[in-house]
Amino acid sequence: MSLTFPNTISGMSSQETILYRKLLTRLIKKRRRNDLRAKYMNGRNELHDIGYALPPIANDINIVVGWPAKAIEALANRVVMDGLMADDGTDLSEQVERVMDVNDLLSVADSVHTDALIHSCSFVAVLAGDPALSEPEAIVQEFTADVATGLWDKRRHRLCAALLFDVSDDYETVAGAYLMAYGRTIVIEPDEHGWHVAARFDDDMDRIPCELFAFQPDERRPFGRSRISRTVMSLTDSAVRTFLRSELQAELYSVPPRYVLGASEDMFSDKNGNLVPRWRLMLDQMLILPRDSASGEVPQVGQFTQYSFEPHSAQLRQTATMFASATSLPPDAMGVLTDNPSSAEAIDKATKELCLLAEKCHKWFGRAWRHVISRAQLASGPDGDIQAVRPQWRNPSTPSRAAAADAAVKLVQANILPADSEVTYDMLDLSDEQRRILRMEQRSKRSQERIDQLRSARTQGQREEVADGSQYAAPARASASSSGS
Repeated sequence: MSLTFPNTISGMSSQETILYRKLLTRLIKKRRRNDLRAKYMNGRNELHDIGYALPPIANDINIVVGWPAKAIEALANRVVMDGLMADDGTDLSEQVERVMDVNDLLSVADSVHTDALIHSCSFVAVLAGDPALSEPEAIVQEFTADVATGLWDKRRHRLCAALLFDVSDDYETVAGAYLMAYGRTIVIEPDEHGWHVAARFDDDMDRIPCELFAFQPDERRPFGRSRISRTVMSLTDSAVRTFLRSELQAELYSVPPRYVLGASEDMFSDKNGNLVPRWRLMLDQMLILPRDSASGEVPQVGQFTQYSFEPHSAQLRQTATMFASATSLPPDAMGVLTDNPSSAEAIDKATKELCLLAEKCHKWFGRAWRHVISRAQLASGPDGDIQAVRPQWRNPSTPSRAAAADAAVKLVQANILPADSEVTYDMLDLSDEQRRILRMEQRSKRSQERIDQLRSARTQGQREEVADGSQYAAPARASASSSGS
């Protein structure tokens, strides 16, 4: 990534210039480490010096170990946002649904979560769209940690400033930038004379329009920690070196080495006097040597013990076990076969640790998504009401539908949960669309029940009126008949 960030921006005040350069220095300082983690994620990490000279054939061997990507994807697949749900249990407003639809929010969420696991954090900003370009009123855009940075306010537990660079799809050029601080947002764009301030936006909000998504944050490191840790990188390098040694052994020492006693150099030359290549001597199934013309002795041919791959396999199994332990993955997930496969208890333990970590990600990422959606609603319709929503997370343990349905039915039958509760829907792991259809059907059913109740009450009232009229009419007829008689 050969990105060049501008150092001087025309149109900024002195305080804004100081803030910009402070954030730019921080971004450049962290960028090298973020690029390194991206290389491990993409399997492009370079082989480090292993302390001894390698034969020229090693230059043509390209070893790729996808363990870091496995560590990222295993957790990212359990941190899935299925949709949004209102805090009061009602349907989502048209404004929230429009924000989700025009920004493809669920796909953006998957990318944000994955990038946060890779770089330790990711940034999501709510920007104003350009109607002339047919853009939506509120744009929810992600900025990865290698092109964005910020300052953390420990007293308010939020970002107090952020610098976001908008780059091209190939990550080769910088198209623009945003400098955000309390009360203002500065849009920076290039022209033929350099970089300048293109626009300013002021607001009275207590948060900047950018949220931090950090993985494993704490007081000392509010921007989180990368899942591709030093331990992961070190074990990946060890696996690459082990694979390289095994490849070299397979190329050079797959044939058992042999030795010849009492032979001369002429015996290994062709008819033109050129020496026969060594690889031909190693691969020849039958080696024919003449008797020594001077002494008449027959050369003695022997064979050394063939080199074994077991030391490499044992080291690779040990490295895979250590990697699985460091990333809470089952050892079998590393693709290394073992004599003793992992037991069901070991796999269940590793899965539970991964699920607990995914549930913590729900807490870390959920709070930031709430603020993003609230800000997007404000940007898309400042005169409308802001609906309080929260993310709807998929169950990280991914149980079967049959097991989840059985548990929900038992709780409903025991009168612990109502059948139409959001908690029951969560246990069934229903999608947002399924929940919306169920709510609509419940409202229709309640409306029909109300209509039936009104009809029943009206019919009952008519019957009572008829019954009351007959009681009073019968004595009158009786008295009339009596007087006539």
